[in-house]
Amino acid sequence: MFVALTSIGASAQEHLSFLGYPMGVTISDFTTNVRQRFPLQKKVGGDRYYIFRGNIYGHDSYFKAEYTRKTKTVYKITVTPKQIEQNGLIDSLVVHHGQAMEVQGGYRWNVEGGTVFLYTPDGYDPVLMYFDERGVERFREEK
Repeated sequence: MFVALTSIGASAQEHLSFLGYPMGVTISDFTTNVRQRFPLQKKVGGDRYYIFRGNIYGHDSYFKAEYTRKTKTVYKITVTPKQIEQNGLIDSLVVHHGQAMEVQGGYRWNVEGGTVFLYTPDGYDPVLMYFDERGVERFREEK
């Protein structure tokens, strides 16, 4: 989903929130807050991500928090709900983020502080991606 990283265009001053947890903070701060509600399943330091599991929008899901190399800033969350059709997830997302724009292969929500994408790879469960605008900028700077 490299296209997603280059297509964020909102001009928000705030960081995007994921289920009320602000993104764009250090992975340490994010993990401290998130672990109160979601158990940590796996930490992969070399690839710079943590995996958590829990109920997201009413669906059993895993989510991956990715962070930048130098400042360890959370810039992307990828959610993979288990055993759900895309339409069931869209209904939950519309309640939280409003109407979506259809884009090639999925849906997009421009929200304060970033962008949310939903797409379903052929033969797989839907994938939901949150991109914090300022975190993505930091990711690009630290490449």
